[in-house]
Amino acid sequence: MVGVFLGAFAGSKLSGDRSPERVPPLWRWRFGDSPIRRYIGAFGGGFIMMLGARIAQGCTSGHGISGALQLALSSWMFAPLIFAVAVGTAFLIYGKEGRNHV
Repeated sequence: MVGVFLGAFAGSKLSGDRSPERVPPLWRWRFGDSPIRRYIGAFGGGFIMMLGARIAQGCTSGHGISGALQLALSSWMFAPLIFAVAVGTAFLIYGKEGRNHV
């Protein structure tokens, strides 16, 4: 788990394409301009994703990519479902007004 954190941090620093702004405009519009709140939200989301991958004994991208390439019916059913849930979650968090603040 520590390696994932360190690898992501090193990759973001070494790539040179990371935005210098700490709080993106959409986040600022919805949750305020506190960088601490942004970091807590990002850490919390990552933790929930890691917990889900651990419970499911695999990650969503691996299931969608590897399973789809193996022509597994479950993966072909799962891939559109995960996108639909992601869109629904974005609308729950940001609503239709969020598109004006990107």
